[in-house]
Amino acid sequence: TIVSTALPRIGSDFNQMSIVSWVATAYILTFDAFQPLFSKFSDIFGRKWVLIFGIVIFLLGSVLCGAAKSMIMLIVCRAIAGIGGASIFSMVFIIIADLVPLEKRGSYQGIVNAVFALSSVFGPLIGGSFTDYVTWRWNFYINLPIGAVALFVLVFFLHLPVPQGNLKDKLKRIDYVGTCIVLAFATLFLLAMNFGGQTFPWKSAAVIVPLVLTGLLVALLIFIEGKVAEPLLPPRLFKNRTISAVLATNWFFGMTFFSMVYYLPIYFQVVREDSAMWSGIRLIPMELLIAVFATFSGLFISKTGIFKPLLPIGMGLLTLCVGLISTFGEDTSWSKVYGFTVIGGTGLGCMFSSAIIALQASAEPRDIAVVTGLGNFSRILGGALGVAISSAILNSSLAQDLSPLVPPDVVQSVLGSSEYVRHGCPPQYVEIVLDCYLNALRLIWYVMTAMCGVGFFLSLLVKPAPVLKADQKKEEGNAAHENQQDSSKVETPPAAFTDHETHPDHVEEGVIAIDMQPTKNQSASQHHHHDDGENLNKRS
Repeated sequence: TIVSTALPRIGSDFNQMSIVSWVATAYILTFDAFQPLFSKFSDIFGRKWVLIFGIVIFLLGSVLCGAAKSMIMLIVCRAIAGIGGASIFSMVFIIIADLVPLEKRGSYQGIVNAVFALSSVFGPLIGGSFTDYVTWRWNFYINLPIGAVALFVLVFFLHLPVPQGNLKDKLKRIDYVGTCIVLAFATLFLLAMNFGGQTFPWKSAAVIVPLVLTGLLVALLIFIEGKVAEPLLPPRLFKNRTISAVLATNWFFGMTFFSMVYYLPIYFQVVREDSAMWSGIRLIPMELLIAVFATFSGLFISKTGIFKPLLPIGMGLLTLCVGLISTFGEDTSWSKVYGFTVIGGTGLGCMFSSAIIALQASAEPRDIAVVTGLGNFSRILGGALGVAISSAILNSSLAQDLSPLVPPDVVQSVLGSSEYVRHGCPPQYVEIVLDCYLNALRLIWYVMTAMCGVGFFLSLLVKPAPVLKADQKKEEGNAAHENQQDSSKVETPPAAFTDHETHPDHVEEGVIAIDMQPTKNQSASQHHHHDDGENLNKRS
């Protein structure tokens, strides 16, 4: 979010405002697509080193972004940084799932979401300050000292077991084909959304072909995932109504949230003539409410075991908020602006904590890690789509409305730089351009209100599920794993941190696998090597 308030200046500096949304979209795309891959890598190489690798890649991408000489270079480097960000984000939630049982996880995830929300408060504020008083490039360089401290702490103070075993066999578990297909169809779809109505007409081959290929790749993905031994997206999950409903709700939630984060600052800067810094300050009340209600929702779930009402409440409040934002004009009072946006902050906070718990409580023990990754995947990919759609609406609407009213050179200047509206546009055209900008932004909010409303109705399909106690989850997971071992006759390797302990079917059970005890229903006729493995685990 530190970049959100700098986008207008970045687009203006490179004179490419029409594609500046790709600075956000490129990061979100790789950030989302690589999360399932890093989840698999962490089972192979260990959580710690995957996390460290992610930080290094993120810092490398940040340095290159700060040194970017063109918009294309900046977009590519943001994609590199997104790969590192994917590792960082996914590892945090995976390690929490390793350490914390489900009935307590809401509190911890509420804390993480509160940290995320507070970072979102200071991100736009710091980004706006750098943009106004130093340079937007420091929005990327600032990551270096923070990342260096994080690396030092992780290397010397994070002690996690390292998995052992045959590397070749473990690499075969990764669903490379599924990951590549997901990345390909997401890229093609977002390209079509950004091209349509801006670079090319919607009816052109440059838009239609990517959309057709997207559909074909999705169909291929569905077919392949049914054949893979350990699919990236297990088909059985989508037969669960609650899981499907939460994932779909998360998709529309992400579309709305990311559109708000990136296009409210444009309203503040273009229509209300705020500086980049002040456009970040305007978002503070909303972000503070996100932090408060993310924490509250997590504590509520931990205390009561109830999550179902929080989903429709969150989506309902968010739908109301976006609908009210569509009424913003040039002279809307700041009390209304803050009042309407804090309604959204309340809804966003409820959604952040409840969605992931709903997924984990509704899944089988072996699928908890998978659905956790899918929850992040659906929300972030939806966010990328939301930003792309919003950008397409803004540019298409401006081009269509301005063309008959102002000279062509003014139209091109407005599309090329949002700062041109207040600093460069001939005075006789300023009001016309502002009216067209407001109309374009309203159209964005109308579309996002409809999308968020769809998410609200989908959230009503979620069924309540018990938040099981840690020992019950653990017992079920142990039994499932023992059945798998008995059927496959696979011997547990005698290592300090074995496949048994790092397999995704068992990480999600709420505690580190080396602390697991034998279940009560363990058979006396169990194979001898199982007993050896358990004794070794206890000694570990």
